[in-house]
Amino acid sequence: MASRFDPKLGWPVSCFFLLFAVPSLLGLMSSGMPTWQISIGLVGFAGYAALYVVASTRMWFMGLRAKLAMTVALLVLPTALVSLLGLGSSWMFVYGLSVIAIMLPTALAFAIGIPTLAAIAVVIIAQMGLSLLLSDWVVLASVFAATWFMGRLMRANYALESAQEEIARLAAAEERARLAEELRDDLGRSLAAITARAGAVCAELERGGTSVAHVREVEDLAREAVTQVRATVSGYRTASLAAEVVGARAALEAAGIAADLPTAVDRVAPAYREAFAYALRDGVTAVLRRSSGATRCEVRLGESWLEVRDNGTASVSGVDCGGPDSGLAERVAGIGGRIDTGPCAEGGFRLRVAVP
Repeated sequence: MASRFDPKLGWPVSCFFLLFAVPSLLGLMSSGMPTWQISIGLVGFAGYAALYVVASTRMWFMGLRAKLAMTVALLVLPTALVSLLGLGSSWMFVYGLSVIAIMLPTALAFAIGIPTLAAIAVVIIAQMGLSLLLSDWVVLASVFAATWFMGRLMRANYALESAQEEIARLAAAEERARLAEELRDDLGRSLAAITARAGAVCAELERGGTSVAHVREVEDLAREAVTQVRATVSGYRTASLAAEVVGARAALEAAGIAADLPTAVDRVAPAYREAFAYALRDGVTAVLRRSSGATRCEVRLGESWLEVRDNGTASVSGVDCGGPDSGLAERVAGIGGRIDTGPCAEGGFRLRVAVP
């Protein structure tokens, strides 16, 4: 698996562990072996050490085939060196086995590491007895186990970091979606009211007369829209049913639509007020957008229900006539409610939200 392992850390860490080989290499140089044998051993170990550093640095970025090829090299080189220098050099396997324990998946690491350790133990017992087994071999086995645990811990940390990044990404996406929905809801009603009132002002201008008060109404609606957007973007805006009633009354009256709204929202259960606020905003926005000549909008509230009605032509409708938007549907579902929309028997259109 790919990870965030920093290659800049791989080589100094592996080089640090190579320092533990210095005493053994100095002992090899003064062992009395032939010079050619010592020279080949030192050169061979230098190549083995370089391979160990490369493997430690690149292991997190290699595919399985490359890791298996690296594994073969990390076992063949120390085997050749031990064959050349004797079983007293079996400590060299520690570097290859430690990388294998971290680099490979658990099943493969054990399938390769355990037989290798067993083979080394058999050879040591056969040629050197138990003394070397209880010293060098125990170190090899202990390092293999310790590095395997370390590899699992590193992978767990990487998985946790990936999960945290994914959570942060999803949270950011959810916040963007929430912000977009809030802006759509806020601007939808405000712009619909501005459009309706501006149209009325234009009609008056065409007839040769209007008043500054009507233009001021359009300006006030625009200012309200700006304030709502700023509050939404700042994250301070929450849906208040009482505030939505006040805003709906102002928007409807500015559009020339008679507003029959409740004067208080105390009858509504507190747990339902926020969802009902969004439902009221959605319903009034639909009335303002609807090009069916609605002249009256009526809003009624109960403890667990809300209803928005108008007297327009339901066959010619705005956005909400085809059903509530997904954001409102989710909010209503969150309180266990349901939404009904459609034409009224006496004419007009109705949006009803109720919690059974």
